[in-house]
Amino acid sequence: MRILVVEDEVKIANSIKRGLETQKYAVDVAYEGDGGLAMALGEPYDLVILDRMLPGMDGLSILQKVRKNNIQTPHLIFNS
Repeated sequence: MRILVVEDEVKIANSIKRGLETQKYAVDVAYEGDGGLAMALGEPYDLVILDRMLPGMDGLSILQKVRKNNIQTPHLIFNS
């Protein structure tokens, strides 16, 4: 399973990444909204873990743009 984590707090993002990798998931991380959107649109993911408050573009805007591109990847959205 391939997971994208979009989180601007580096310690939180890296902690999530390490935890998921110990469970044998492939994890990519974006630390800002624009980069997260580009990754979500450019690569196939099984899940996106998405912070709502991001620099560049907020998480809900990312989700809207992903859905407009007919990508139905599940998103887990949180506030950090």
